Amino acid sequence: MLEQYVHAVVDKKVRQEYPHIELPGAVCARITKAQPGEAYHTYSVKILDANREVDERFPEIPNVKSKDKFDQGDTVAVLLLYGQLDVFIVGEVV
Repeated sequence: MLEQYVHAVVDKKVRQEYPHIELPGAVCARITKAQPGEAYHTYSVKILDANREVDERFPEIPNVKSKDKFDQGDTVAVLLLYGQLDVFIVGEVV
């Protein structure tokens, strides 16, 4: 009983104060829209699950900027800094 209480308290504390640790820091994403530019390129991405299928828990994320060029349909590794949907592309996943 005490063990269940401790787990409940810790789970609640994590959800309230540290929600970013519930999500992985790096995930795969699929480029759904690519817009080339001169200084940087702008992309829309969909986060993928461990099976590289679209993860419906996440909306499509627009306006992801990168100096690297990718094509629509490419799979890239992205970072979710501090658990936010502020995505940074690390590189292409092959």
